Amino acid sequence: MKLGELAYNLKWFFSGLLDKPLKALEKLWTQKRVRMIVVCSAVLIIAVPLAIFVTAKIVLTVDSKKNTKNYVFSFDPVAPEDFFIPEEPDFLPSVMLEREQKKTWSVEDAAEFWTPPSQFPREFWLEEVSNSIDRLLEPLP
Repeated sequence: MKLGELAYNLKWFFSGLLDKPLKALEKLWTQKRVRMIVVCSAVLIIAVPLAIFVTAKIVLTVDSKKNTKNYVFSFDPVAPEDFFIPEEPDFLPSVMLEREQKKTWSVEDAAEFWTPPSQFPREFWLEEVSNSIDRLLEPLP
């Protein structure tokens, strides 16, 4: 079979398949109402996304121009002293890493670390106790 015969046979085969649908579309296209609907749909499908894209592009361009004007960076040279930890000042008290435990404490020794409960008002203790009870009972069902 030659190439010309094959092309003719394919044309003949497909023309039989497409004749009826093409005639139906041609008949529909002659109606004014259908033509109007198709044209309006095509315009909407193309115009609406295009309008959204253009609007978004304009808005983003305006915002980016505003932001670039506000964010201008300049770098100052770093001083060599800023690369190293400064020495500790001499006026700080020395750190005591450990101390001897006292077997007994006098009232004066304990007064440094102790605040008697009687110095706080009664309402303070009522509120503290109430808050503690609420925290304990909160997770219970």
